[in-house]
Amino acid sequence: MSDFCATPVTTSTRLTARWFSDMTPTASPEAITAIVLCGGRGSRLDGQDKPLLALDEKRLLDWICERLEPQVNEIVISCSRNVGIYESLHYPLAIDKELNLGPLAGLTEAFAHVETEWAFTTPGDTPFIAEDIVSRLRMDAETRGVAVPTVNGVRQNLCLLIDSEHRDQLTDFHQRGGNAVKYWLDEIGVQATDLSSIEDSFLNINTHEDLAIARSRISSL
Repeated sequence: MSDFCATPVTTSTRLTARWFSDMTPTASPEAITAIVLCGGRGSRLDGQDKPLLALDEKRLLDWICERLEPQVNEIVISCSRNVGIYESLHYPLAIDKELNLGPLAGLTEAFAHVETEWAFTTPGDTPFIAEDIVSRLRMDAETRGVAVPTVNGVRQNLCLLIDSEHRDQLTDFHQRGGNAVKYWLDEIGVQATDLSSIEDSFLNINTHEDLAIARSRISSL
């Protein structure tokens, strides 16, 4: 995983609190928009657009969206190239206009397309994202306004459940010159949610070896 995606942490706290005020534990997803970040350069995969890579008979992005659709009201795709292909998928697009500035630029651009109180964000190269990831983060997000998982001591910086107030704060951080989500999370002192029990959900496809692992996993299902 790239330094921008994951950050080692020394401790993590599982917070307990009430559920979202407009949700129940069995949870209608109407209050959440998912943002899938597809603007990466794919430098370790020969410059390929990773979310469009084939995994079995589907693309990485197809696997992600299929897992997210039952959990959210809408999915927004943040992309910077191959726009025509992404348009054909019939999800709303947020075009990353600040090329080569990392995922934070694409993320804040996508925030403008979110009308719900909550947004869930994830990289576009995580085809095994948990089918209950939102509910696993929900309680901690309600307490803090933003929840981010940690897996075996490594914080997954681009996987967030974040409310509108904190989206505004993150956008302001970017406008002040901040260049990575991890630095903003450090700045606000967020407590991470330990999801080490589902570590396989956070496999990032960064290399040919990662892609081979993913294909092996699919073939064993």
